[in-house]
Amino acid sequence: AAIAAGRNQGYELAYNFFSVNGRMLGQGEPIRVKPGERVLFHILNASATEIRSLHLPGHSFRVVALDGNPVPNPAEVPVLWLGTAERISAIVEMKEPGIWVMGDLMDEDRTRGMGIVVEYAGRQGEAQWRTPEPFRWDYRRFAKDDVKPREPDEIIDMVFAARIGAREGFDEFTVNGVPFSMEKMQPLFRLTRGRRYRLRMTNATDDVHPVHLHRHSFEITSIAGHPTAGIVKDVAMIGSFQTMNVDFTADQPGRSLFHCHMQQHMDFGFMALFDCSG
Repeated sequence: AAIAAGRNQGYELAYNFFSVNGRMLGQGEPIRVKPGERVLFHILNASATEIRSLHLPGHSFRVVALDGNPVPNPAEVPVLWLGTAERISAIVEMKEPGIWVMGDLMDEDRTRGMGIVVEYAGRQGEAQWRTPEPFRWDYRRFAKDDVKPREPDEIIDMVFAARIGAREGFDEFTVNGVPFSMEKMQPLFRLTRGRRYRLRMTNATDDVHPVHLHRHSFEITSIAGHPTAGIVKDVAMIGSFQTMNVDFTADQPGRSLFHCHMQQHMDFGFMALFDCSG
């Protein structure tokens, strides 16, 4: 269903039900564990439009890989955040026996199915939930310490903006002032094969955008003006009114699509083509 979020915002999408591995919370088999086990979770946000969080009360997630790429600095966090299409690999030490809900921080979304039960051997009763302390997700937590990113061969500036309610009540999104046209399919950026490019991105909207570049992985080299290095991904969330730099090598000839991975943002303009020659 589409709902109007206010006069200063276009329509947004809303959902009645959520699932983990195809089952709503409490409707499928639990994840069965034993005290002392170390469990490796491979987590994918398969939603077309939603940014999701994940918490397991009494436990922490040791993040070892993002989008399938090992991180330079594995670190423990109480909550995972995943933009649309992001993947996280994390190890959890099972050291808090009980029956727990591993689920989203949003109470309403958990009641509508966004979670799964984690059940220790020999334990019975209702699955329990505890809200964690506030926590800020930051890719830099898993990056190399005190390492400057390589200098690129060329910098490409990108500004993401929105025209409120411009597409039948939905916001229209632009990259450098241009909404993508499926009819024209014209490349917005020209690349030379083998060169290292830096996308210097500015998010001029109040949305968080999980951005993706087809056929490439990129290194995050700056977040909100703070340099970083070593985090290699293919989807990265850029926060509202935030800046982010990502570097990649143009090693794929032909056209590659860049876009926000939220489906309605793609549908309403948030895409651009890169054309690599040479």
